[in-house]
Amino acid sequence: MIDFARGFMPALDAATATVRQTGNLDGAKVGIALTLEPKTACLAEAVASLGAEVSVFGSGHSTKTEVVDALTEEGIAVFAETGADRVRVDLLRDRFIDVGNQYLCDDGASITRRLHRDRRDALKHLKGVAEETTSGVRPLRVMEQNGVLEVPCIAVNDARSKVLFDNVYGTGQSVVMAVLDATNMQMSGASVVVVGYGKVGRGIAAAARGLGGRVTVTEIDPVAALRAHHDGFEVAPVADAIGQADFVITATGIAHTLTAEHVAKMREGTVIAVGGAGPPEFDPSIGPPLSGGDTVRPNVRAWRTPGGTTVFVVADGYCANTTAGEGNPIEIMDLSLALQLRALDHLAGNDLPVGVHLLPDEIDDEVAASQLAASGLVIDIPSQEQAEATRSW
Repeated sequence: MIDFARGFMPALDAATATVRQTGNLDGAKVGIALTLEPKTACLAEAVASLGAEVSVFGSGHSTKTEVVDALTEEGIAVFAETGADRVRVDLLRDRFIDVGNQYLCDDGASITRRLHRDRRDALKHLKGVAEETTSGVRPLRVMEQNGVLEVPCIAVNDARSKVLFDNVYGTGQSVVMAVLDATNMQMSGASVVVVGYGKVGRGIAAAARGLGGRVTVTEIDPVAALRAHHDGFEVAPVADAIGQADFVITATGIAHTLTAEHVAKMREGTVIAVGGAGPPEFDPSIGPPLSGGDTVRPNVRAWRTPGGTTVFVVADGYCANTTAGEGNPIEIMDLSLALQLRALDHLAGNDLPVGVHLLPDEIDDEVAASQLAASGLVIDIPSQEQAEATRSW
């Protein structure tokens, strides 16, 4: 599986060649705390090939056993087990932190926040973080604003080659496909409510409509709601929309987006899935208590409301695409992981101040250009006159 993925990752190959020339990661201790599946393994192998000491961490619900075995055989320290419960995951996370990594690829800022809150003994080793997700960049910016962030962080998520592709095309496709595979249901003709219309929500809504779903978007941001309207979707408050929904998919990255109070308004057989940050984006603890929780299909549980309605929750409210599926498509993750590698190199090669930083545009452009070249695509180069025109007023 890893070899298959590697064959479709030209941008990561190009990034590896570039970073090999700088030598910035040679001898560095690098931790990778991303969804542990074949594409992430390619990143871990690439970083190790550059002379870094690599360790990886993954949660139990999204870790693939074959990836753990393959990386372990290669001498990469793996702190992840398929199906590990919360207690075991916490233990593995602390062992990963005990390594004392200097640079970190983080997801949801989970390790970064734990270091700042509970493991300050290990925070002293950390020199920089490359953050993968929207749900991770948001708390990092809050930490920066509150004056508690103590290391430079690169918002890899905000690079154009990431957010315009991974979030829209990658997550949009993979969440919808994972939900349909997990339930073995049809989306054509179904009523689909997408909660949140950021980049991820846009992708999910487009994918659902492309498969024939009748999509309604709910939002708290008036600009995002207006965009959904202009994109041709129905727009309504979540409490009004979910009553006739066949599928409800959240895409906010914010806790308590969907609760048991909302579930009480749903009709029989509604499917609930999370495409954003995972628990507690869907928080069943708020509202009338749900009962049951019987597994009716792999990665699908049935829950009943006090009124007797049965709903189906995909992947226990974890991100559906990484838990009930294999995550984003390879070609999309090629861009994201190439950016991660370049971000690590940028952190190691520059004395960045504490704060949240964007990846330089030239690096973003190089990563995009490498995938264009591998696809045999050629674009225009601005003429001297065009270049001068852009600088004139």
